[in-house]
Amino acid sequence: MNIMIFKTSVQDSKDLTEIRPVMDTLFGDKNWSFAFEDVDKILRVVSSIPAVAVVKHILLNNGFFCEELPYSLDDFGV
Repeated sequence: MNIMIFKTSVQDSKDLTEIRPVMDTLFGDKNWSFAFEDVDKILRVVSSIPAVAVVKHILLNNGFFCEELPYSLDDFGV
């Protein structure tokens, strides 16, 4: 299982109009989420395959900033 974390410029659920259908189709509606309350507007995606380039392509093509944030499971005490 691949967990990818991104800093984005998506501001709220209204911004998801164009990307929601694509994200739901590719990852399933339960496998991606935004933390709009976070200053970095974090997008978390869970996928069976690495999909960083795909996620970045979807957001960038819809006019949003998207940058993968590196992390380690050690950061989460796992």
